[in-house]
Amino acid sequence: MKSFTKAVALTLFATAIQLHAALTVHTDFESGSAKVLELNPETQTIRISPAGDPKHGLPNWWYLRLDGVDTNKPVALDVVALTVSMPANGKGKPLNPSWTLPTCAVVSSDGTNWQQTSPGNRQSNHSVYAVSANSSTLWLAWGPPFTPHDATAFVEKLGREHSFVKTFTLGKSLEGRVVPGLTIYEGAKPLTNRPAVWVNGRQHAWEVGGSWVAKGFAEWLAGDDEHAIWLRQNAQVIFVPLMDVDHVATGDGGKEALPQDQNRDWTDAPHWPEIAAAQRLALPIVKQGRMDVYVDVHNPAASETLPKFYVTYPPYIGQQGAALEDRFLAFAHETFGEIKTVDEKPSKPSDLPEWHTISTPWFLTHGNPQTIALTFEVPWNTPQGTVEGYRDIGEKLGLTVEKYLRDNFVK
Repeated sequence: MKSFTKAVALTLFATAIQLHAALTVHTDFESGSAKVLELNPETQTIRISPAGDPKHGLPNWWYLRLDGVDTNKPVALDVVALTVSMPANGKGKPLNPSWTLPTCAVVSSDGTNWQQTSPGNRQSNHSVYAVSANSSTLWLAWGPPFTPHDATAFVEKLGREHSFVKTFTLGKSLEGRVVPGLTIYEGAKPLTNRPAVWVNGRQHAWEVGGSWVAKGFAEWLAGDDEHAIWLRQNAQVIFVPLMDVDHVATGDGGKEALPQDQNRDWTDAPHWPEIAAAQRLALPIVKQGRMDVYVDVHNPAASETLPKFYVTYPPYIGQQGAALEDRFLAFAHETFGEIKTVDEKPSKPSDLPEWHTISTPWFLTHGNPQTIALTFEVPWNTPQGTVEGYRDIGEKLGLTVEKYLRDNFVK
């Protein structure tokens, strides 16, 4: 009997060891990024840093999958921010840990549906997130991922579901990835008689909010809301939900990437094929005299809690454009409630060359007299930095555009 009991105990012990040994970390998928510093199966603690290359942008994005999780005890994810100086433009700026350490991370048991974790325990350059282990497989990330595959699937799905949604390929990236887009307009009114609206997301790879906001706007515009119906029957709205497909795919940050930050590449000879393709698509619309609104969606610094619009005033735009910007912002206040605005005007002449390589000044310089172009930064380090929260912001952006166009251009 004693021998039998001992054998059972040894079997259970061996099984426990096997279960512990099965705890593994994976990043071999789109946007995956994590360098494992320590893995303790006994305490189910995983210590990581982002695995992004600083030459490919801010190394603040992280995204991993855990297999073999013991559901009888929580997971402790300890994220350590990298100590690096960013080489872009020769500034050598040190990376603030707050870019890497959100108040709450996100977790998923299927890699599709995401929710925020409880607030992490932040200590200097690292933060520990306690996660309930409700599944033997868990995905954990800085924020809700939106990959090139997600962008393509979303565009194709909306195109299948609605005859007035036209899908297109903006172009291919340097590494050969497709950059998907869609345009929405409905009814018999000719395109040449419609104001055009362009919404960009994700010129900086880590800023996932840009993709989710663009998606939320597009889904609202394809829906049954009377304001959405009016907008698609009277305007043309173009969406590119994910511009920097290469850096998103590889789990890099994108912002301040070498040799060129994507949103500092709007020149006469862009480095990135996506930017050149966007210029080729935009200029014929400008030639028709109907480029009315350009919005480039980003995520801001960790401390920002309000939607923020960067705007431009004379002498860099005309009086008509400045008045129209103010009108748009009035509708944004009405729709969003409290917002923050920042005058994007360069503070000194030496800033002008770089300023003119940003997408919003490019659209203002190459656009029509009535063109307004705004950078829209949506907060991420808040309880609203979720798929649902970003979707709500996308809908409100759509309502703002609808009110603005209805009031100013379409009667």
